[in-house]
Amino acid sequence: MNILIGVHQFFPSHYSGTERYALQLAKQLQKMGHYVQILTYILSEDGRFDESPLARLYIKEYYYEGVPVIGLRHKRFVDNHTMAFNYADEDIYLETKRILMKGNFNIYHCAHPFRIAYSLKAARDTKVKTVLMLTDYLLYCPLGIMLRLNNSICDDSDDGRNCVKYCYPHLGQDVLVRRLNQSRELIDCADRILSPSGFLIELFNHTGLISEGRFILSRHGFDYTKKKAIAKRQVSDTITFGYIGTVQYHKGVHVMVEAFKKTNNPTIRLQVWGGCFGETEYRDKLVEIASADPRITFLGQYEFNDVERIISSMDVVIVPSIWYENAPLTISTSFAFGIPVITTNIGGMGEMVQDGFNGLTFEVGNPYELSIKLNKIAENPDLIEHFRKNIRYPIRIEEEAFNTELVFKELLALS
Repeated sequence: MNILIGVHQFFPSHYSGTERYALQLAKQLQKMGHYVQILTYILSEDGRFDESPLARLYIKEYYYEGVPVIGLRHKRFVDNHTMAFNYADEDIYLETKRILMKGNFNIYHCAHPFRIAYSLKAARDTKVKTVLMLTDYLLYCPLGIMLRLNNSICDDSDDGRNCVKYCYPHLGQDVLVRRLNQSRELIDCADRILSPSGFLIELFNHTGLISEGRFILSRHGFDYTKKKAIAKRQVSDTITFGYIGTVQYHKGVHVMVEAFKKTNNPTIRLQVWGGCFGETEYRDKLVEIASADPRITFLGQYEFNDVERIISSMDVVIVPSIWYENAPLTISTSFAFGIPVITTNIGGMGEMVQDGFNGLTFEVGNPYELSIKLNKIAENPDLIEHFRKNIRYPIRIEEEAFNTELVFKELLALS
């Protein structure tokens, strides 16, 4: 098969969960004998770009870890707000059609539609079988994370009325209705829809945007070649909690830092790993708050290939997100290394971690309750081994790729 995988941003500039999902799947499908290329959008103006022969776009082609990548960027500046509210981008449409026909692709797998939404329409119009993976709520929520600007969780747009009330008072409801109609158009372009969590499936079914029965549950796999045969870490007198991700507000890093400040136990420490992707003021404020506490260390950006070295120094990983995380790769990665997790009790996080069984959960945005959970482990370190024994290891990336390949083959057999 010739497979094009679309994703809204990609390595080396971006390395969050969806980008890792696209990369790992592409590499595994390559090993299975398929030709795979990544289609993405490039925000940076760095590097050499060519001009599209059809559209008002710049094009940059490169390889990342052996995977060919074609990145697009508008010649004119288009901000994220515009791309989130109007998917109908003729330039993305024309260029994707050209790429699909030139590469003789027979499968288009969209890992995230942001910025490249009309690539789905291009695939449909070129009669390429199309699979859409949903890892967040962009097609329903303009912000993608179901978190209002006042930082309260949103559970329903009410046909755009709540979007106007809580997030976009300067817009009319007609703008939000048009956006939802465009989302329905994109959904209709997909032959199959995947999600790595049951929670996301239930939420979209509840909204009515995607009808029941259209989803296929597709759990994320882990590349166990990144896990060497290392000795299991023994819990010492000092318990190390760790955070691996991005230092951004919706990730709840402030909740974790505040919880640590409420915990006076001298036998615990916290390592915070990750870049801030532009939220420098937020990160700097947290670093300043933490600077008075020698137990808390901010260690900055990391390479994904360094995860084994980083996580091997941790006893427990904390995932404190304040939004409905879908199926965080941080949790599955921690479980792959046999590391228990403390996480928020909502969304896919609560689906993956069962309180008191394979980890602990706490009320979303509640640093006091998180501090209680930290103390619970500090005072009962044997709990760590108890949680370890109950961890269900994620499937192998080979199994995820095989399951995805079955979806592709089934679609092509219908042609």
